[in-house]
Amino acid sequence: MYNKGNLMKEMPKFPNPTALSVFLAVIEEGGVGNAALSLGVTQPAVSQHLRALEAHVGQALFEKQGRKLALTQIGSALIPEARRAVQALTRFHRTAEALDRMEQGWIEAGASSTAATYVLPRFLMEYQRHYPKIKINVTSGSSESVTKRLLAGELEFAIVEGVEHFEGYHRKLFYEDELVIIVPTDHPWAAFEEVPPEWLTECPLIMRQPGSVTWRVVERMFEQLGLELNPIIYSDNNEVTKRLVLEGAGVGIVSNVVVRINVRVGNLKVIRVKLDEGELRRIFWLIYPKQVSNPAAAALIEQLLS
Repeated sequence: MYNKGNLMKEMPKFPNPTALSVFLAVIEEGGVGNAALSLGVTQPAVSQHLRALEAHVGQALFEKQGRKLALTQIGSALIPEARRAVQALTRFHRTAEALDRMEQGWIEAGASSTAATYVLPRFLMEYQRHYPKIKINVTSGSSESVTKRLLAGELEFAIVEGVEHFEGYHRKLFYEDELVIIVPTDHPWAAFEEVPPEWLTECPLIMRQPGSVTWRVVERMFEQLGLELNPIIYSDNNEVTKRLVLEGAGVGIVSNVVVRINVRVGNLKVIRVKLDEGELRRIFWLIYPKQVSNPAAAALIEQLLS
């Protein structure tokens, strides 16, 4: 059975990085005295690091030849490895500093299809303006699939709909939108700003697939009003829904944010569902761990919440 305590005991102890740097300095500077001057330390300090490194290796790395130090065969053999180790450590520190300064980094984000397509991009553009060297990978899909990936540790945050609280995660209101009816601008309904929900039972209706958040919200409204929800076409994509409506296949129901560009262009008309109380609302939640270790992701989450 895996035992962390035993594993730690079995792992070899790494040499002191400073001792490796001192070892290379003695070689490059031609002696302990010159190495001490180069490093800005005392000669006894250099000698102490060399003794510690030799104790770690279990072999002498230098031998005296008169008043000078000469490398042993083992010391000569370890030079390339010491250089690689020091270089790797230098790269490690530089990378850590760059990450801390947000000069490089990687973020794994997730969002429901609607949020990823129509809501998140403007936030990412603003983030990239401040941190142009941070790379962001956005995974989109159903709220359920994205949430599963978040809980599996594959994503650093997610923007989803219809989720509950999860232990160890924050859930913050991110975006709220209204479900609206869309029709072509030459449709008979285009003359209205709102229509009663009963009209939706008398027309060819284009809807998201059963199980989607849009479907559940509309289905709940129909049930409360005693109406039958019976779409003629189902779609798993908002752009497909809009295209079908533009081609005259029927009347669609989508999030208001989905058709903002179409309204500006002037090829679709948005109509509200006339209800005695409230509106057809969609709520997008920002879900993220209570402990975010990636500073780049933490900065993006802070921006999304601001």
